[in-house]
Amino acid sequence: MDQVKADLLVVSQARVFFGHHSVGNNILKGVRELSVKAGVPLRVEEVAVGGVAPEGPGLFHGKVGENLDPDAKMADFASVLGAPGEARYDVATFKFCYVDLDEGSRERSPGKLFERYASHMSAIEAAHPGVQVLHSTMPLMAEPPGKKTRLKRLLGLSTSSDAANVDRNEFNRLARERYESRGLLDVARFEATRPDGSVAAFSSGGHDVEMLALEYTSDGGHLNGLGQERVAAAFLHRIAEALRSASSSNPPSTG
Repeated sequence: MDQVKADLLVVSQARVFFGHHSVGNNILKGVRELSVKAGVPLRVEEVAVGGVAPEGPGLFHGKVGENLDPDAKMADFASVLGAPGEARYDVATFKFCYVDLDEGSRERSPGKLFERYASHMSAIEAAHPGVQVLHSTMPLMAEPPGKKTRLKRLLGLSTSSDAANVDRNEFNRLARERYESRGLLDVARFEATRPDGSVAAFSSGGHDVEMLALEYTSDGGHLNGLGQERVAAAFLHRIAEALRSASSSNPPSTG
């Protein structure tokens, strides 16, 4: 909680934008609860995409695009940041949803989606050099709970959530490869890391494939109370790290 308090103090003095859908709402609920527990007030306020940016510090958030249409999310994120050269926020980020690489999505190829993502984000960063754009991995789904899944794992069989998690993991691998050295909001890793520090994963093609830890969900995709708090703490820490890094790179003038 000492770390959470320190991170909240940093975030509460900055202007941050977070674009999301339902899992993002779960994270923000955890942020609000941590703010109360730590005794550090944090303004968490929803803003309209394309609307006027609010004044003052806060964690601003909004729904970007629609689920199953990842390109619309990227377009809305660009719209939130305004005209080229504007610096409405100190840090800005958005994340895809787990359904954006699932049956029904307009894009089923993680490689093609990442190519477009990297291109879009490079253009956004070039247009807004005063904004620190924080890249994010894609959330995951949990395996179905129960004896049937355990038996399938013993027999080397797949479950209903495996194929899409393989695709999400490939997108996340590409994101880590490109952005981890610059800082990454690794939502997938936060979701997969159990309270004891182990990582929820299954084996596919000789590789470990991360999945949402069952401890953190009640429906296989969204975060329960424990998941909200743990992912929110990691979310706040990563944003605070980005703000601290920016502050150390641009120390205040003493002249």
